[in-house]
Amino acid sequence: MYSIGTILLYALAAEIFRRCCLILLAAFTGPLSKIPGPMIGKFTSWPWLIQCVKGNQMNIGPGLFQKYGDVVRVGPADIMFRDKATITKILIDEDFRKSHDYETVREDPNVASLITETDKVKYKQKRRLLSPGFSIGYLNGLEPLMHECLQVFKKVLDGRCRDAGGYAVIDMNRMLGNLTSDVMSAASFGGSFNLVESDDNTQKNIFNSYLRRVALDAQFPLLRHLPGVPSASSMISGLVERIVSKRRQEMEKGVMKKDILQIFVDTHNADPISFTDKHIRNEMILFMIAGSDTTSLTAAFTLLLLLNNPDKLKELTSEIDSTFPSLEDNVTFAKTQDLPYLNAAINESMRLMPIITGGIVRLVPETTILCGYEVPKDTIVSAWVSEMQRDPRIWPDPDSFIPERWLGDYKGVPADRKAFMPFSAGSRNCIGQQFALKELRLILVTLIRRYELSLVEGQSHELRVHTVPWFKQGFYNVGVKLRS
Repeated sequence: MYSIGTILLYALAAEIFRRCCLILLAAFTGPLSKIPGPMIGKFTSWPWLIQCVKGNQMNIGPGLFQKYGDVVRVGPADIMFRDKATITKILIDEDFRKSHDYETVREDPNVASLITETDKVKYKQKRRLLSPGFSIGYLNGLEPLMHECLQVFKKVLDGRCRDAGGYAVIDMNRMLGNLTSDVMSAASFGGSFNLVESDDNTQKNIFNSYLRRVALDAQFPLLRHLPGVPSASSMISGLVERIVSKRRQEMEKGVMKKDILQIFVDTHNADPISFTDKHIRNEMILFMIAGSDTTSLTAAFTLLLLLNNPDKLKELTSEIDSTFPSLEDNVTFAKTQDLPYLNAAINESMRLMPIITGGIVRLVPETTILCGYEVPKDTIVSAWVSEMQRDPRIWPDPDSFIPERWLGDYKGVPADRKAFMPFSAGSRNCIGQQFALKELRLILVTLIRRYELSLVEGQSHELRVHTVPWFKQGFYNVGVKLRS
């Protein structure tokens, strides 16, 4: 007669044996077993998840593709792809839904933002709600606000140069981050944060901490349920609540503003049950970060590439000088949007150093064929746009900064715009891409026309990523001198 303890021990051993058998079966049988990749990936995703938490997946992924080819298995049900046909199928043709990873980072499982909404119908409803804030008419109306922020930007840079005897070394990564945060807050929330003038890094540190914590929550969702562990949004919610409270006070006094925040507040007032205060907070956090870091980093990356390719910077400077002969010429949306070399340089920067540095994660809805392999339902698939944009089969000299490829055939090959997805693609493409491009053009033209920019040698270009990339060294310095 066996004791209860012995029976439980046998039951535990049997369960462990059963699970080991399932792991072995999944590793070496079935359709996914045919997909190449590291041996450890057949059994567990942990090594890959650790790289994601460290922000190093963008540096590890390219090596895996180089070793194993267009498709790589990094976990029992985690597959990465880099070929154009498969990425197009995942993001556009079949429009796979977002994976459950996006749901794990929600503070409240029932409250999704535009970026964490995985239900296609609900996503379309949310996007339709925000679309008036990104219409051409609305964006054109933001131009004066952007110019006000740029005036402060020029004033501060001029002062830095003057105080340094004419030439200053500026952490352009930080300065541009402050500028785009000011533009975003002025255009979307009714007033600039004035970060360029104050150079207060407190808010930036909060954003960075939030992004790192979100990356951690995405891989280890149980973490946020541990007692005493604050939520990711607690780091930033105080700032959001102050902005919303101020707007409601203004509305009580009859002051109405036409911006993204007003859309949120009006929607809440019309249906406070479906669109709660939590929805307002989640959407605002999304816009605070996505509306500032993505544009500032693209501007910083474009400057980095231009400074490391002085002949390209010279060509762009010539185009800008011919369009704006005087330092006092008004730099406008209309005058910057049709500058061919400027647009080519921006496109080439987003091809080489995109904000989407790793895989865009989706969930396979039904068993399908991807890159010649049968992929079962509920497999997590990652579309590595960044690797597609460096594919030598599509882009001659893929690792070189060549804006000219966007102006005509380069080495007999036209730029493949269907293999260029810096803002993602399909129904989930970035709603703010036109806002970002308009802002980006104004920033780059203002900088290059007004200042002589020079390379500061000896800096690291190494990046890490938590939602958006960041310089491992923590800064990117640029030499700045006022032009005559």
